[in-house]
Amino acid sequence: MRAYIYPLMKKILLSLLLISNLNTFLYSQDVIDDKKYFFSGNININNNGVSWVPLFTLGEPSLIANFSFGTNRFSVNPSFRYELEGLQPWNVDIYWNYKLIDKQKINLDIGGFLPGTTFQDFTYEENGIENKILTPWVTAMINPKLTFSLSNSFAIKLSYFTGIPLKIVDKENQFESGEIFFIQPLFNDFKLNDNLSLSWNPEIYYLRLDNVSGVYSAQTLIMNIKNSPLSFTSVISKSIDIGSLSGKKFDWNIGLSYSFRNSFKKVK
Repeated sequence: MRAYIYPLMKKILLSLLLISNLNTFLYSQDVIDDKKYFFSGNININNNGVSWVPLFTLGEPSLIANFSFGTNRFSVNPSFRYELEGLQPWNVDIYWNYKLIDKQKINLDIGGFLPGTTFQDFTYEENGIENKILTPWVTAMINPKLTFSLSNSFAIKLSYFTGIPLKIVDKENQFESGEIFFIQPLFNDFKLNDNLSLSWNPEIYYLRLDNVSGVYSAQTLIMNIKNSPLSFTSVISKSIDIGSLSGKKFDWNIGLSYSFRNSFKKVK
């Protein structure tokens, strides 16, 4: 296993170094050329927290907040997922993204989670008494993704993730290596009437954690309200071949989102 992990770690570190060097040069070009920045966010309250990998759900009402700050090329994207009751953390991720190709019909991005953190209850025994402590599982991942835009309302995205834990804290349950491949058609802004439009984002994905794997499907529905920051959302997850991985064969949620986006320029 080490013979596999160490080369993978080297690839991740080299890729992150490449992202950093490319960003240092190209980000400076962005500042010189247009000096435009953006800050956006989406805050969602739902009856069942669904992770960015839809197989993994909280099973409880949750608050999910995603933010993004950057230029037209480079962005930093923190994400926070909490149990709604007591606001106990579930996931806290920092996702970095750089657009290598940014054209009207094709986009090629390289990104990564550094860190990606999932909080789990770790059970231990002390003086004959069983105790639980909230423990972070911290992961590093790289993510190249390719998007083909066939029209203003339809695109296809291919996305690949590979990564390793930065520290093993639970040898029985924490994975040592993993990869995910997504195929995601994106149907955006179908007009329902003068006030409502619908976006539909189905996906099929392959997930491998160590030596177990499976194939899954999911779909996200977003109903947008014209001239309003509010939208209604639903995620539906269905296993095609669950393999040996744990998770529900069918799961869903419904939620309410508030979104915003601001643009501004650097002042000399």
